[in-house]
Amino acid sequence: MNSNSGIQHKIRPCPGRPKDVQKRRGIVAAARNLFLQQGYELTSMEAVAKLADVSKLTIYRHFDNKADLFREVIREGCERQVAADNFSNYAGQPPEQALLQLGVSLVKLIFNPESLRLLRIIQAEALHHPQIVQVFYQAGPQRVKSAFAELLQVWVAQGRLAVADIPRACEQFFSLLKGEAHLKALLHQDAGLNDAEMAEHVRACVRLFLAGYGLNPTEAG
Repeated sequence: MNSNSGIQHKIRPCPGRPKDVQKRRGIVAAARNLFLQQGYELTSMEAVAKLADVSKLTIYRHFDNKADLFREVIREGCERQVAADNFSNYAGQPPEQALLQLGVSLVKLIFNPESLRLLRIIQAEALHHPQIVQVFYQAGPQRVKSAFAELLQVWVAQGRLAVADIPRACEQFFSLLKGEAHLKALLHQDAGLNDAEMAEHVRACVRLFLAGYGLNPTEAG
């Protein structure tokens, strides 16, 4: 997810696009801005409409309610960093090569300042609004992990990996990518990973993952 400044401003769609698409994107951008600044509870549909320069009725033509709008903010943010629908494009590549590319994209998403800020907001909302946690998980982490699980299944069918428990393997890979650095970043104890550290971190994660599930010893690095 890309970070936004804390300054509220009118978000107007770019010219040359169909009107409804323009308005929808403007609404989502305004909602993302406000959710990140104020959290879910304090963000009203009225405020989103004002920032997006549309009417509330226009918002409700695109989204059923605030939870539905929040879901789209999460989905759109994940898509900007990691297009889950395109995971199948990696199926024809050697697992090591694909995992290195995917790993970097996923780590950039995980450690993006906007992603970290949003996760802190979700944690703060969890006690009083557990349904929002579910919306977040289904639209973001679960969607990406499901796409990754389907990719693993393809590699298993191709005879490139030996994975008996794909859901567990998915959890392990994402846990490796997060590591302790993610917790430190969430707690403001670390600035995160620079590009060189990120690349080395992903290489180490992929080596360990393939050491457990790879069939070809050379794929483990």
